[in-house]
Amino acid sequence: MGQPESETLVIQHWIAATPEQAWHAWTTPELFHQFFSPDGLHIPLESVVIEPWAGGRFECTMVFDETGQANENKGVLTEVEAPHRIVGEEPSIGFRSVQTFTTDGDGTLIRVEQSGLPAELIGNAEVHAAFRSSYRKLGRLLGAATEERECR
Repeated sequence: MGQPESETLVIQHWIAATPEQAWHAWTTPELFHQFFSPDGLHIPLESVVIEPWAGGRFECTMVFDETGQANENKGVLTEVEAPHRIVGEEPSIGFRSVQTFTTDGDGTLIRVEQSGLPAELIGNAEVHAAFRSSYRKLGRLLGAATEERECR
């Protein structure tokens, strides 16, 4: 049997902050670890490595609060265009994640596109809810309103 069919997960969320503010949170380990994990998980600061340049490392460990189970994420940043685009890959599993930060009215539209995922994760409501909880954490961290945005 081959690997499951892979598709692209796309999530958009708006935040009342500038692309520079969102970028700073995304690329600063001391901030990143406070918001990037969904509710029910946390990221220990000491596990975070973000080298915001093409060829730089991206590493973090998500830990489930209830069980202590740890999931390591280790990849490389392949494109970095501060403060608007960052692309990371985990080549060993064929995973690619593209984050864009685009000025939208009085805030920033954050768009995440992830490919190399099993198809069952794409439309999974729990996966979408996990992303949304991370964006709400980002809003609280920056003292900024956030709202879900439909993909266009």
